[in-house]
Amino acid sequence: METAAVRRHFDAIAGDYDRWKERASCYYGLLADLHRELIPPGASVLEIGCGTGTLLAALEPARGVGVDLSPRMVEIAAARHPRLSFIAGDAAALPAGETFDFVIVPDVIEHLADPAAVFRAVRGRCRPDTRVVVASVNPRWAPVLHLAERLGLKMPEGDHRWLAAGEIARLAREAGFDVLDAFGRILLPKRVPGLSGPLNRAAARRRWLRPACLTHVLVLAPRPASAGDGGGRR
Repeated sequence: METAAVRRHFDAIAGDYDRWKERASCYYGLLADLHRELIPPGASVLEIGCGTGTLLAALEPARGVGVDLSPRMVEIAAARHPRLSFIAGDAAALPAGETFDFVIVPDVIEHLADPAAVFRAVRGRCRPDTRVVVASVNPRWAPVLHLAERLGLKMPEGDHRWLAAGEIARLAREAGFDVLDAFGRILLPKRVPGLSGPLNRAAARRRWLRPACLTHVLVLAPRPASAGDGGGRR
């Protein structure tokens, strides 16, 4: 997977990005809800893979910064959300600097050419009390999602590879993070009266349903440098 190809893909679909999200409003609403459960309004938030900034804005941060590989996405985000800050660039090359209460990595890790490098870069934006929230697609859903894309029912993904939650956790640990929590959400991403509500509430309450959930969530904390790994630096 090449970074340049991912950039070209998202530049190409940027103009239709929010229309695709509107068509899948049930799913994206549930994704926003799970982040709001973890992140209170008024926090400082860094989003990796911010797209057009809709999720970052929904979190109502006191300080919100979004990073995206696609300059076109960032251009749209900055125009729509002038209260927030946006950076066009490769998150793997994000230098250490301003730190945040929360860093979110929502539905983007599958598009990263080097997820380990992104985790190492994110480590440089963390304080000891920072929490990193990674939401990713369960690879077991790949056949359903690929079919939906071929039928024109979901946003085209372009070049990507879905990673299992265990692999993501391994990469995060090697970059200097501990996994504080891991859970699943979203059993039915479409709005079906009388069905989607109960199923998705069940996903939130019953952790044994995690293997069937569309979205897997990891909550990470930076490991103190004194723990013996130099804070993730190799």
